[in-house]
Amino acid sequence: MAHLHRYTMSLRTFLPQMRLGGGLCEQTVTRIAASEINRNSDIIWKPFCRGMKIYTRTGDKGVTALFTGERLPKNTQFFNALGTTDELSSHLGLVKAHAEEKRHEYVDQLERIQCILQDISSLLATPRTQELSDDPEREARVLKRLSFNPRHITELEEWIDRYDSRLPPLTNFILPGGGQVSAALHVARTVCRRTEREIVPLITEDLVDDQVLSYINRLSDYLFTIARYAALLEGKKETIYIQPKIRSPGKIKDKVQENQEIIQSDG
Repeated sequence: MAHLHRYTMSLRTFLPQMRLGGGLCEQTVTRIAASEINRNSDIIWKPFCRGMKIYTRTGDKGVTALFTGERLPKNTQFFNALGTTDELSSHLGLVKAHAEEKRHEYVDQLERIQCILQDISSLLATPRTQELSDDPEREARVLKRLSFNPRHITELEEWIDRYDSRLPPLTNFILPGGGQVSAALHVARTVCRRTEREIVPLITEDLVDDQVLSYINRLSDYLFTIARYAALLEGKKETIYIQPKIRSPGKIKDKVQENQEIIQSDG
C-alpha cells in the first residue's frame, strides 16, 4: 500500500478529493486519476469503490501518514504546518459566513483562497526530496508537479491594491476590531502569520516550493487590507493605537483603596 501511495498521493490535482478528515480514501479517486497513475508508473491500477468509515484508528498511536505513504509522529513539522494551514482555512470559512450575511464583495475571493490553501496542503504533505530520483526526466516532472504557481501571488497583490485604493491612508497602528467581520479577519490574519512560521522550516530544508511561503506572506497582507475594508463597508470606526498614559504609583494606590472601600460597603 505504501508503494501505491507514492504514485497516487503525489497527484496534486486529485489530492483534495482523496483526503477526508484524517484518513485516506481510495473511493473518490476518479478514472482520470487512475489513468494519470498508470501513465506515470509501472503499476496498472484501477479505481474501486467500497464502503468507508469516518474513523480509521490508524492514528490512535499519534502517528499518521504523508501523501508519500511515510508514517511520522503527528507533532512532526509537516503536520504542524498542515494543521495550521487547515486552521487558517477554517477561520476563513467563518469569515466567509459572516461576510456573506453582510453581502461583502470579496466572499468569492475567500473561497478561492481556501481552495489554494488545499493545494498548498497537498504540497506540504508531499516532500520534494522524497519524490526525487536519479532519473532527470522524472525528477523534472516531479518538481513541476510539486511547484506552486506564482500567478496566485500576483492575484493577491492585485486584490490588495484594488481595496487599498479605496481606503484612507494608514498613518497609525490600528487595533484589531472594527466590527464582527473585520475582527474575524484580523484573527485569520494572525493565524496566517503563524502558518507562515510553521512553513519556514520546511522551506529552509527545501522540502516545499518557496513560492508557497511568499503566498502565505502576501495572504496576511491581503487579510489585513480587507479587514480594514470590511470596517469601511459597515461604517465601523477603526480603533487607532494610542500610547497609554503612565499612572503615578500614588494614583494607582488611591484607586485600589477606593475599590476596596466599594467592596466593603457592598459586603
